[in-house]
Amino acid sequence: MKRIATLTEAEELLHAIKLQIKKHGLLFMNQRVKNAQTLADLGILEATQREIIENLKAEDYYKGPDPDEKYPWKIVAVFGVEYVGVELYIKFSLGVTGTPVVCLSFHEAGSPMRYQFK
Repeated sequence: MKRIATLTEAEELLHAIKLQIKKHGLLFMNQRVKNAQTLADLGILEATQREIIENLKAEDYYKGPDPDEKYPWKIVAVFGVEYVGVELYIKFSLGVTGTPVVCLSFHEAGSPMRYQFK
């Protein structure tokens, strides 16, 4: 899988994610313990999650695309952003065309994230 080497490539990846969300929807895995805890701690509702994702920029790119560990026909990509002083780790899984994007992770980063374009 081709690694992201330029800001333009990060923009193209983010554009593809946002376009797939717009066309086919976005599913959140908010029941996962880490996600649920962060959402509760920060008082984030799904509408705010969607707003944060809509406002992601290419500079927020962290890593990917990589093969999804559980579903090899999917790819995962990670972005990060600061929200009320907390760094959020946001991981997307994209499958075949015509399927929703799955937000696998939306939680406080476990360690400082190193951004390639910030």
